[in-house]
Amino acid sequence: MLNLEDNLYTWAKSQIADLGPMELLREQASSRKYYRVNSKGKSFILALSDPQKELNDEFIKYSEFLIKNNVSVPRVEAFDAENGFMLIEDFGDKVFLDEVNSSNRKNLYLLAIDQIIKLQSADANDDINELNEISVKEQMKLFEEWFLFDYLKLEIHSLEKDIIDDAYIFILNKFLDQKRTLCHFDFELRNLMLREDGTIGVLDFQDLIYGPFTLDLVSLIKDIDNPISDKEIEYYLEAYVSLSNEAGITVKEDLISLNEDLDFVGLQRQLRILGTLARLHIRDGKSFRLPDLKQTLIYVIETSNKYDELKEFSQLLKSKVQPALEENLGGIND
Repeated sequence: MLNLEDNLYTWAKSQIADLGPMELLREQASSRKYYRVNSKGKSFILALSDPQKELNDEFIKYSEFLIKNNVSVPRVEAFDAENGFMLIEDFGDKVFLDEVNSSNRKNLYLLAIDQIIKLQSADANDDINELNEISVKEQMKLFEEWFLFDYLKLEIHSLEKDIIDDAYIFILNKFLDQKRTLCHFDFELRNLMLREDGTIGVLDFQDLIYGPFTLDLVSLIKDIDNPISDKEIEYYLEAYVSLSNEAGITVKEDLISLNEDLDFVGLQRQLRILGTLARLHIRDGKSFRLPDLKQTLIYVIETSNKYDELKEFSQLLKSKVQPALEENLGGIND
């Protein structure tokens, strides 16, 4: 083991003396590394998380906050803030992304929607920031900087730049016009766990933010790894409205309007994802998410084509960007 891993294990043994060997878990988009350890038949997760790069303080305090508000997140049992060591409750190995199928999807998605509503019902927290106009713009512009320019190496002409900028403005206004609520920010299948008792667990909550009420919903319903039909989307929107009403949360009951809200927040999110996944590959040397670019771009093309104000943007993506992406991905498997 590397020295940092040795230090992590030594620290962990100071917390739990009778500890078995560490087992490295799945690769992360972040710089964090996770390991499983066992002690007397009970398993724990050890995290090695660079305090200079990761939001460790937020992860620790938000874990406590969310647990108090009945959101199913792992408890941080112990931590060493200076070194970025954490001992965390183990939610198992069953990631929703790997577990979901046509026979269980409805049940799993309804479990997930219930967690979204618990998030939206949580107490107000002044420590949590809000997505504002500046941050929303900056996130969308990652699409240009990292995806179009640095990854695809595309030359964008002035008229094309105008089309992109107009799309940003239109999406931004729709995004900011929505009701604000507490959001996980990346409520996607790879961050949800199916626990051994059949309940759900929510991971990677350190980016909690106040944002539009459909942000977590679209992260789930339009998950890039598990596209679903329009009929299914409508079903889950109806379920969300019903469960929200039961929880005392007032939301739009007009499904057409709700679907539009979902679309515009989804567009902002998917533009951000195109940029962040390209950055992950170029800057951080992590290429395991590159295949996700294809479905993410498809979502943007199809959704923007539904609105007159975005049809030119959709056509630009379809005629110029999509072929360039296909060429870049080459033999990379979906």
